[in-house]
Amino acid sequence: MGSKTMIKKFFQVSAILSLTSAVLLAGCQNKEAQQVASESSPTQQKALEPVNLKYYFFGVSKPGDQEVYDGINKVLKEKINTTVEFIKVPNGDYTQKMSVMVNAREEFDLAFTSPAYLNYFDQAAKGSFVDISTMLPKYAPETYKLLKPTIWDAAKVNGKIYASINQQIFARQSGFNVNKALADKYNFNPTSVKKLSDLIPYLDKVKAGEPADKTDQLYNAQMKNNVFNYFFPSYEWESIGGSDVPGAAKSLDSNPKVFNEYDTPEFKDFIMTLKDFQKKGLIAKDSLTRPTFDATKYMAAPIATLMPGIEETVKNTHKADQYIIPLGDPILTSPNAIATMTAISTTSKHPERALMVIELLNTDKDLYNLLVWGTEGVDYKKISDKRVEPLPGAKYGPAYGWMFGNQFNAYISGTQPDDVWEKTKALNESAKVSRLYGFSFNVDSIKAESANSAAIVNEYRAAFNTGMFGDDTEKKYNEFLAKLKTAGIDKVLAEKQKQVDAFIAAKK
Repeated sequence: MGSKTMIKKFFQVSAILSLTSAVLLAGCQNKEAQQVASESSPTQQKALEPVNLKYYFFGVSKPGDQEVYDGINKVLKEKINTTVEFIKVPNGDYTQKMSVMVNAREEFDLAFTSPAYLNYFDQAAKGSFVDISTMLPKYAPETYKLLKPTIWDAAKVNGKIYASINQQIFARQSGFNVNKALADKYNFNPTSVKKLSDLIPYLDKVKAGEPADKTDQLYNAQMKNNVFNYFFPSYEWESIGGSDVPGAAKSLDSNPKVFNEYDTPEFKDFIMTLKDFQKKGLIAKDSLTRPTFDATKYMAAPIATLMPGIEETVKNTHKADQYIIPLGDPILTSPNAIATMTAISTTSKHPERALMVIELLNTDKDLYNLLVWGTEGVDYKKISDKRVEPLPGAKYGPAYGWMFGNQFNAYISGTQPDDVWEKTKALNESAKVSRLYGFSFNVDSIKAESANSAAIVNEYRAAFNTGMFGDDTEKKYNEFLAKLKTAGIDKVLAEKQKQVDAFIAAKK
């Protein structure tokens, strides 16, 4: 749909709906809803009051950011009389920073969310995000039509939708990438890797054979992320009710049983391997304190989501060709279907306008690619209508395409096949579907235990991920499990099992 047709759609739909008995949000939201509804054509859109929105997401700040954001705002101003303040937060700090803001009821409008970042389930349940169930068809009709009802079902909490799902790869298959040139140089066979510890022979050789100043951060430990969860698809596991709070189940079992994923041989092997990585100098010694990392020095890294064309993505990140090592088969789960979403804060004074911005990022291909790729002729050049090439002097991006709107509108580059998005859609359709697909956990009865358990996970995570506990790792691991017990993890697991059982029983 063209941008003019889409804007016309906004106001035509709103005008019709204003004649019905539909109830919109109260207070200032009603004022804006009525104002939008009063318009009937894009030529009258200037009657929309000018608003500025705050949009939070994670990423690394680049010198060219503001120029690109100014270009985006020029378009938004013309189309919906709106400007957006785009605010990047460092990846590892995102959940903590945003949680503090949300708890303090700080005013903002849009934010990236998922089960792993700013826990979608928890924040939706406690009223941090606007219920957009009825607003989506009104203010983002094309976005709503992009996804099948079964995909939207994955976003429901107590039967309601609290964030817009970004169109991207929904099936999940995890893996690793390793530097191709050095793997070839040291005769390393990437197909030999079945688990994290299998990378050690390769990284040991690189550590011994390359200059010391190039080998101080050979493995990307992603210190503050839920890296262990990356490997869930290869175990055929999935998180129940968000990844910060322990509780997982086997996706394909006929009667899934909930367990504490941290109290498993798999997790213990994970942290003991990372302890070895740290002792061998394969992970940066100052991982917990250094402000920045050099992605070009990583000779191996975990990948949360493999997809068609992933080779080009990791090549751009690490500035070198990579071998891709898949683990397991693709699985479609509810947490994976909503792994990247955009929510509207209940502190927003303009939720309808925020949803209009989401609509434009999903439907306006030029606007979307400006946000992802930057400015044509400055950050990239076009090879064809849909293929681009980054320019050497680029000061922006490319940004994470899956973080905003509809990634299937993204330009392709490098070794990505021309039909990469068609292949991605096909993978979404062909993946194994979890028995728990559509399940949504209600945290209400265990809010305190869940919050206490999440706090403990976050207390230990970074040190576990970077092997910083050293020879005390096993001792700290036992301490970690004991603290979870004290926090009430058994009650959390029991409640999760109860709800899973009820969901499975209802399907039979």
